Amino acid sequence: MEAKPKINLFIVDDHQLVVDGLRSLLDNEDQYTIVGCSNRPKEVVDKLENLAVDVLLTDINMPEMSGVELTRNVKKKYPKIKVLALSMFGERQVIREMIDAGISGYILKNTGKQELLAALAKLADGQNFFGEEVTKELMKSFSTDEEGSHLTNREIEIIRLIENEYSNKKIADLLFISERTVETHRKNIFRKTGTQSIVGLLKYAYDHRII
Repeated sequence: MEAKPKINLFIVDDHQLVVDGLRSLLDNEDQYTIVGCSNRPKEVVDKLENLAVDVLLTDINMPEMSGVELTRNVKKKYPKIKVLALSMFGERQVIREMIDAGISGYILKNTGKQELLAALAKLADGQNFFGEEVTKELMKSFSTDEEGSHLTNREIEIIRLIENEYSNKKIADLLFISERTVETHRKNIFRKTGTQSIVGLLKYAYDHRII
């Protein structure tokens, strides 16, 4: 079997302790190679010029430059680089600002190793990933958003599970409902969003800040 290509990572955080911690978590993961780290976000865009980076992991609250500004700068010059936000905080406004800046994922720093690896795998595969607590905050804000008020909380929950590639059976098991009920929800979701495919639905959900 052909080995998967390694995913090159670059870590940005003004706290060296965090950088060292991420290194120790990822050094033994064969799929990932840390090609660079920086405590100085202002220097990152220039450093990336000479590196092949697939995913940039960045803090948000940094004194020299915010993660929002850094993400904008990176995506402007290197649009193919995926950005994963790492933060101690999950405020809705900050999450939305980072999404608008161009991130592909957002997890909290108190998350476990498995969620970090899941996030990196999703981003490396060209998908988005938002941690469980982050998703809850997004769903709260969306539930009061006039554009999304026609979707129920259960429908929003199912959209999130669909985004994680869960089958109808798995969704039914997780939500303690029947597969037929899940199928009914899916039909209602497609009808309300005016979409006809999973890809179209996920684009709608992302554009309307559901995921």
